[in-house]
Amino acid sequence: MKERYYKIGEVSEMLGIEQYTLRYLENSLQLKIKRNEKGERLYTESDIDTLRLVLKLKEKGLNTTAIKMALENVEESQVTDLVPEEDRSYQLPAEVISLAQKIIEQNDELIRMNKELERRIDELERKIEKRNEEREKRIDEFLRLWRAEQEGRNKSWFSKLVGK
Repeated sequence: MKERYYKIGEVSEMLGIEQYTLRYLENSLQLKIKRNEKGERLYTESDIDTLRLVLKLKEKGLNTTAIKMALENVEESQVTDLVPEEDRSYQLPAEVISLAQKIIEQNDELIRMNKELERRIDELERKIEKRNEEREKRIDEFLRLWRAEQEGRNKSWFSKLVGK
């Protein structure tokens, strides 16, 4: 049976995404999409399955770099052997799902750690602000006492004697 090829417009419509998104995914993920003699992209069922996988991983919150790593870890033969041809569009290879879940968990852990660091930074900023306020109060008090002392020194001996 001859392999069917789809043009970018057909794939765009099938997947519900814009053509420029397909071109972006091809470039950023370094997908090997065949081209005809005119340079038009020709997508196979396998290419479309890969794109479906990419879109599923994007839905799960993975960025392009993580998806690229996941695709590099899954060989083409494993993808086609794991899932029967008719079910391929609905199932993801177990290894990719596992890898995606690990990446999502790591991402969640990094987000949690980032929030904790932000909380600590806020706490330290409040402590610094409080110490600065206390230091300013002490400086103001010192200046007030120093000015009072200076005023006392500037009085003549007669005004000190009389108390004015």
